[in-house]
Amino acid sequence: MPTLLQAVGQILRPGLVQRGPIRLEETAPDSTCDAITLHKSGQAFVLKPDQSAGGICPRPGCALTLNAPDRLFPLFRLDVAGLSAMCDYILFCQETTKDDSRLFVLLCELKSENVGGSRRQLENGRLLADYILATAIHHHAVRPLPTVERRGLVFSPKFNVPKGSLRKRRCSYLQILDGFADMPFAYYASGAEYPLEHFCA
Repeated sequence: MPTLLQAVGQILRPGLVQRGPIRLEETAPDSTCDAITLHKSGQAFVLKPDQSAGGICPRPGCALTLNAPDRLFPLFRLDVAGLSAMCDYILFCQETTKDDSRLFVLLCELKSENVGGSRRQLENGRLLADYILATAIHHHAVRPLPTVERRGLVFSPKFNVPKGSLRKRRCSYLQILDGFADMPFAYYASGAEYPLEHFCA
């Protein structure tokens, strides 16, 4: 019987998932947000929702191409502001130093400017992550079910790396007052390396 993390890994398309070292980076040529490296001690799957994967239809013989919003939101209107906004990365992880009865979902957004504009992207990412988890649970006999902990992370050159050992202390999250109460968030510097366990708090 698979764990929930294993079940998530079994249903996601391989071309959209990063399984090795975790490197988060902006692909826009004008971005000033340098890459972030996350060092893990446990298992993690990293989903990049807007990964183009060539934009090609996966069906054999199909020549149709789709951009990221059309692939992610085939049912929704794209002319409604914010509806198709999506965070850059979704991490599903279980760190070995933490209680394995908890699965962490880290919604990550990289921002060169306008860090305040990341909220819609994080919240839409959370909705997508919840759909992925529900689908994995529905199609696999996952028992026991872990507690799912959701966290929002915004990385930007506008912030500094916290001082001290990040392995010895956990992230101090802020609360969203009028949004998802169970999805606290934090701001961190881009262009740095962090232990993944620091965010599993």
